[in-house]
Amino acid sequence: MHRCYFIPISDLTRRADVPGWVAALARSGETEEATRKAVAGILADVRRDGLAAAMDWTQRLDGVQLDPTAIRIPVVALEAARKDLDQRQPELMAALRGMIANIRRFAIGQRGCLQDLELPLPGGGTVGERWCPLNTAGVYIPGGRAFYPSTLAMTVIPAQVAGVARIVGVTPPKPQATLPGAWGVDPLVLACAAELGLTELYPLGGAQALGWLAFGEPTVDLIAGPGNRFVSEAKRQLIGTCGIDALAGPTELLVIADGSANPVWLAEDLMAQAEHDPDAAAVLVSSDRALLEAVAEELQTRTTASPRRAILEQSLATHGRLVLAKRDLAIALAQAWAPEHLELAVADPDIWLPHLTTAGAVFIGSTSAESFGDYGAGPNHVLPTDRSARYTSPLGVATFLKRQSLLRLSPADAAAMAPWVERLAEAEGLTHHARSAALRAQHHR
Repeated sequence: MHRCYFIPISDLTRRADVPGWVAALARSGETEEATRKAVAGILADVRRDGLAAAMDWTQRLDGVQLDPTAIRIPVVALEAARKDLDQRQPELMAALRGMIANIRRFAIGQRGCLQDLELPLPGGGTVGERWCPLNTAGVYIPGGRAFYPSTLAMTVIPAQVAGVARIVGVTPPKPQATLPGAWGVDPLVLACAAELGLTELYPLGGAQALGWLAFGEPTVDLIAGPGNRFVSEAKRQLIGTCGIDALAGPTELLVIADGSANPVWLAEDLMAQAEHDPDAAAVLVSSDRALLEAVAEELQTRTTASPRRAILEQSLATHGRLVLAKRDLAIALAQAWAPEHLELAVADPDIWLPHLTTAGAVFIGSTSAESFGDYGAGPNHVLPTDRSARYTSPLGVATFLKRQSLLRLSPADAAAMAPWVERLAEAEGLTHHARSAALRAQHHR
């Protein structure tokens, strides 16, 4: 019998049980269906009535009544927040600038890797492709249970480095009575916007904000940024209307640890994810039972003493897991779940790394805590969730670019290609494709 911890320790002993573990970490079907229906109704209203509907839903859900004639937060308010932060909390402002510098440095490095391509053809023509920035992008900054200037930087900077002409930010407002600052938006978010040079920021959140970005005046080419299950579902329903970076919903963390790991560090890492959202998932897998028991005790003690106890208890009790499993089963679980974040708190992480390809981001070694990724070591913290990391990449500069193919044929190239283009087109029954190519060949004779 296991001791009774806040999160019981469970055994994973067979590879055949891995799919069941992954299914147990998914959101309940009833919750998902209710979310789909709620979001569909909000998006339908916004599609029909635009900003008026988005503002109506903001009043109903956030308790904030917005003025349609002054919904955009003025640049002077952003600059005032930056000036005030610089004067009152210079160390915090310095930290914000350091984070921004690291994110921008990484984004510039990403852009440098995205090279245009041009290949010569025998007749003097070329084929290739080029990277083109999107014209407009909407960035979503969560703000339900906390405010995230870090996410503002993570979404805006790659778009800027990509060369997006218009970047529109949205973030949920809080009632003025509970939060000082312009438009119910945290002053640190406003200061960060000013530091980034963002000039369009609106106090709109939730599915209604995404609907307005897609259907309203911005009519953006792409929406990027994380959010709760309602935001993630809105993005899912908007696929095809505009581009979507990824389904970045409630956060997920899988930690694989061995006996060399510090149980206090591991407990805090799990709590760091769990404190985001009651729907957050935090999982620790180890073949060392003593380590799991030590972490369980730390979680019990630290959760009880935490100022964020209510959220922690809800998320850890529902989606928290402590799993006893051997190395091969730990790898199998990680590969099948494809978590947003994967920490390797093991003595030799490089032995594990080649086998772990599906996670959104990997944090290599015990000192590489996920929180460093959240606050600007460089790589982006907007990551795919809900197993979409199997096929989707982290947010980055490439998210805000599109590849455009290029074809430049000389008369000699066209004449050389025309005969086999004709044959293939005729074989497919496309007469005019064949004739179109033949005309170019005739012109060259």
